[in-house]
Amino acid sequence: MNQIKLVVAGAVVLLGAIAFSGHFSHPAPSATDKASAAVGSSTLRVGVESTEPVYYQSDGATRGFDYEMARSVADGMGVKAEFVPMDFNELFPALRAGKIDMIGAEVTQTSELEREFDFSAPYFSTYVAFLTPEGSTIRTRRDVDGKRIAVVDGAIQAAYLEEKYHDVEIVRAPTVGAAVELIERGEADAMFHGAPYAQSIIKSAPIALEEPIVYQVDDAPIGFVIRSGDQRKEQIDEVLKEMVLSGEWLKIKTAYFEADPLSDVFRDKGF
Repeated sequence: MNQIKLVVAGAVVLLGAIAFSGHFSHPAPSATDKASAAVGSSTLRVGVESTEPVYYQSDGATRGFDYEMARSVADGMGVKAEFVPMDFNELFPALRAGKIDMIGAEVTQTSELEREFDFSAPYFSTYVAFLTPEGSTIRTRRDVDGKRIAVVDGAIQAAYLEEKYHDVEIVRAPTVGAAVELIERGEADAMFHGAPYAQSIIKSAPIALEEPIVYQVDDAPIGFVIRSGDQRKEQIDEVLKEMVLSGEWLKIKTAYFEADPLSDVFRDKGF
């Protein structure tokens, strides 16, 4: 399949995703919600997790998949992107408090989050990974039964592990670093986290970790998160659609995830 087909197919699926998003019910935005939308604002404050590959510094320059996606969205909206790095568990309180306008941190769209927030059209799919210490007997995701698995408390992976894996002992940690420390101390057999972060975790871990066990989660799109009723959602979705049509989305995706397969969310299904 050539690049043109991928781009066209991605646009078709993205349009479908935008239409499908209308099937979810949201509470009617209050006057306060509408005021907080700040449609006329010249700045889009984007909360990001300061972790590779989302948002990081390299050779004196800011880089990151979500950084470049959010910056392009802001450019397409005709506003300036202002990035606010913070720990993942601080992002949603900051959005609720109006300290940021949008979250760009590989957030998976879930029914629980949709009850409180709005999501943009998807710009990636959810890949998850088990990270294990060197010499681990865990070789596939089927080997985790009966094992102690560390997760970052509040991350979507924690809820997914609880829902899908009933024979594991979940050990919660406040941060990625703390989860790795659980493995180092022998208090966890593996860590379960978002696959895009896996290589960064391996690189910075104080212990040797095996190559991650990666797989895609079905029907789990990733989108930008905004406050419910923010009137800029339509504009954000329109810019994302144009990014797919122009090939810009594929260019950014390939720069950070070239080795990863193109998710079915964006794959050509009709040609």
